[in-house]
Amino acid sequence: MKTGKIKILILSVWIFICALFGYFSPTIPVVKEIFSVKKVTVLGTDKFKKEDIKKIFERENWFFLNKEKVKEELLKYNFVKEVQINRLFVGSVDLVILERRPFAVIYHKGEKKVIDEDGIPIDLKYYKNIDISNLPKIIYNDNNIYSEKLRKIKKINENFSKIFKVKKYIVNKSQISCIIENNKIVVFSTEDLDKSIRRGKIFFKNKDISKFSYINLSFESMIVVRR
Repeated sequence: MKTGKIKILILSVWIFICALFGYFSPTIPVVKEIFSVKKVTVLGTDKFKKEDIKKIFERENWFFLNKEKVKEELLKYNFVKEVQINRLFVGSVDLVILERRPFAVIYHKGEKKVIDEDGIPIDLKYYKNIDISNLPKIIYNDNNIYSEKLRKIKKINENFSKIFKVKKYIVNKSQISCIIENNKIVVFSTEDLDKSIRRGKIFFKNKDISKFSYINLSFESMIVVRR
């Protein structure tokens, strides 16, 4: 029994020593030098400056890399949507960045902002080559901006861009109104967009859109039009 207790005690002491070494070793100069992050390759964006990356990794140790902390620092940059961190070789780290993309210019509660498709405001200092005049314009009258409705706008555009060009979208509760050429209006339902889209495709296949000033596809059992 005594021999067994001694073995357990020795094992416990050994584990404790290893834990202490693991905790303090990143601060030991020799260990720090061996396992320092020497190379960071950034994929998916060219918006980071070398100084930005150096600042994030200068105190990191490759072997004991705190991925959550690094990810948190990277996400502070407005253009970063998602981050994947890969350690491939000793001292080398790959960062795979998914950028936020400007989706639309939105007018909401008296403010004008450029947003991505999740409704997150975009800092234009990172997108100097973007011509915002080419982005969709959205008048958003609901109290809160929901990414689901923004994706529905994107879906409308994907399905009807060859039939009509939208000058601006107006979001109001259960409807999305598209203001097109000559101030004609096409209205879709947000509650059942797929039905509105199917109804619209059938309608525009058989009717000349130029003959109507108002087309409402949002109702369940009818299409309301005005010439």
